[in-house]
Amino acid sequence: MEETEQQRKLAAIMFTDIVGYTALAQRNETLALQRLAENRKILRSIFPKYNGIEVKTIGDAFLLEFSSALEAVHCAVAIQRELEDRRKSLDGAGDFVQVRIGIHIGDVVHSENDIYGDAVNVASRIEPLAEPGGICLSDQVFEHVRNKIECPIVSLGRKELKNVQRLTEVYKVVTPWEKDASKYRTTSLDRNRIAILPMSNMSPDPGDEYFSDGMTEEMISAICTISSLKVISRTSAMKYKGTSKSIPEIGRELNVGSILEGSVRKAGSRVRISVQLIDVCTDEHSWSQTYDRELEDVFAIQSDIAKQVASALKVNLLSIEKKLIEKQYTHDTEAHNLYLKGRFHWHNATEAELNKAIEYFKLAIERDAKFSLAYVGMADSYIELCSQGCLDSTETLEKAKPLVMKALELDDLVPEAHATLATLLQDYDWDWDGAERRFKRAIELNPNWSVVCHSYAVHLALRGRFDQAIAEIKHAEELDPFDIGIHDCAAETYRVSNQLESAINECEKELEIDPKFVPAHIKLGKTYLQKSLFEEGVSMMQKAVEMSGGSALGKAYLAYAYGVSGSKEEAKAIINELVEMSKKQYVSAFNLAVACCGLGDKEATIEWLEKAFDQRAGGLFKINVDPMFDSLRDEPRFQELVRKIGLSKSAE
Repeated sequence: MEETEQQRKLAAIMFTDIVGYTALAQRNETLALQRLAENRKILRSIFPKYNGIEVKTIGDAFLLEFSSALEAVHCAVAIQRELEDRRKSLDGAGDFVQVRIGIHIGDVVHSENDIYGDAVNVASRIEPLAEPGGICLSDQVFEHVRNKIECPIVSLGRKELKNVQRLTEVYKVVTPWEKDASKYRTTSLDRNRIAILPMSNMSPDPGDEYFSDGMTEEMISAICTISSLKVISRTSAMKYKGTSKSIPEIGRELNVGSILEGSVRKAGSRVRISVQLIDVCTDEHSWSQTYDRELEDVFAIQSDIAKQVASALKVNLLSIEKKLIEKQYTHDTEAHNLYLKGRFHWHNATEAELNKAIEYFKLAIERDAKFSLAYVGMADSYIELCSQGCLDSTETLEKAKPLVMKALELDDLVPEAHATLATLLQDYDWDWDGAERRFKRAIELNPNWSVVCHSYAVHLALRGRFDQAIAEIKHAEELDPFDIGIHDCAAETYRVSNQLESAINECEKELEIDPKFVPAHIKLGKTYLQKSLFEEGVSMMQKAVEMSGGSALGKAYLAYAYGVSGSKEEAKAIINELVEMSKKQYVSAFNLAVACCGLGDKEATIEWLEKAFDQRAGGLFKINVDPMFDSLRDEPRFQELVRKIGLSKSAE
């Protein structure tokens, strides 16, 4: 079986089947064979265009393999379009055959000229659920292709498939020529799901871009507080800065029914903000307004826009939402201007840019000592510097915690302050219960903030509460579908909870966003190793080392991969290299623990984990839930380490 294990891989599987072929053959065998030959000729002319590999025919059915779920779905739509065109050309002349298509993605094993595995079984069970001329997809395929094809996709509900243990949600692709297809187009987008596109900078000075970007971010923050709406977060919205895409295209990609777009013109002490709310399904304005005011009125403008959006979408504001929308964090226009510059540099996230951000936040506080958001901005900058290895954890806590406590002292209704304090309590104080209370409060104040939903999902996963974590990360993905960090968190959450196919799907989404994203290669490698796909796991870790320029993290996981796959000498060589590297520069003790864990060296692994505890090294929190460390669970020193960190795997 070693040969077939080496040929195991992830693939999209398609089954096609002619509807009613047996009945046609009984009525007119000659015509049936003619139609079968025609069908095969048509389909075989389409398969190669989408890199489909014909595995075999089974009577009147085809079994195909694709390396991409998206290519498989595009191929299925092309098949049904070609067959529909042929049906119209025949105009009722003779019996016309229709085809059903089912698609699933998962692991397959190649053996000689055939493929086997759950993916093949599931695809074969999904195909009969399609209507004649229809296409059905599994939930895994849907996650890969949603918002990436022209046709609407609708759920048919959770189905029980023969010989498949779990209920599978099945989706239907609605083709344009289908009867009543238009009803899916007009109802498939929720008007209360909204994206605020980047405001265009119409100011005479191109350097005022920070201001238009800041207005966009603050508009998102204001509208996010409205719990009846689902608001796309900044990362995904900013992808459309300067885009030439149409509103319907953007709406389909973000799965939103409403889009707010506009422009900002800043000149001296005056500002002009023009905005329009557009119904994606009709591509018509629901509401529009131009504000020509003094710069000091900018908060009032933002508040009015949020209220007008709620009114246009027929949403009633709760009293707390109205209070948050009307909140004015500073009355000093220059302090606000400095704060926007600080956030502009913070988003660029290099060490130099973060230090610039800190300077701007300091200047904002000098102008207005009661400007709570500026304190939070400084704290966030120190935390980001620490995450990049530019600041140690002790200094970070000493600098950041007083800032965020000051912000909360000034104003307890600042969700950003609660979220930042949650991060400090979790990552630096290891106060897990305190952190959870702050995460919940931040979400309560801003239910549409993907960043805190993401952070809370990590918190829940680290405490072993996987069902809750997955629900929270799915919510974050809905709010910010193009945030690579959220997909990265989802991949790791699925992996540590042993939902490995879902972990692979999330890694592939990351690589679609950025093919050179090193953490995605590492997580995909870990998932392959967990599935005992050692060759694929080692290959992914080798890519991670190459793409990271030989980072200690990448080398540590490559050593782990070599160790668990039996290449002990290669693993030891990398461990020695990391030890030598640590004499000249900082190398996390947690990385060396990972490397030794792959060799099964329990003593060395625990020693390095204890050093990681002393360092308060990143990654240490995962030890109680990560299957990588399962072999250490019964070791007293490991148990004591988990106790000192304050984590419990049991659901709370």
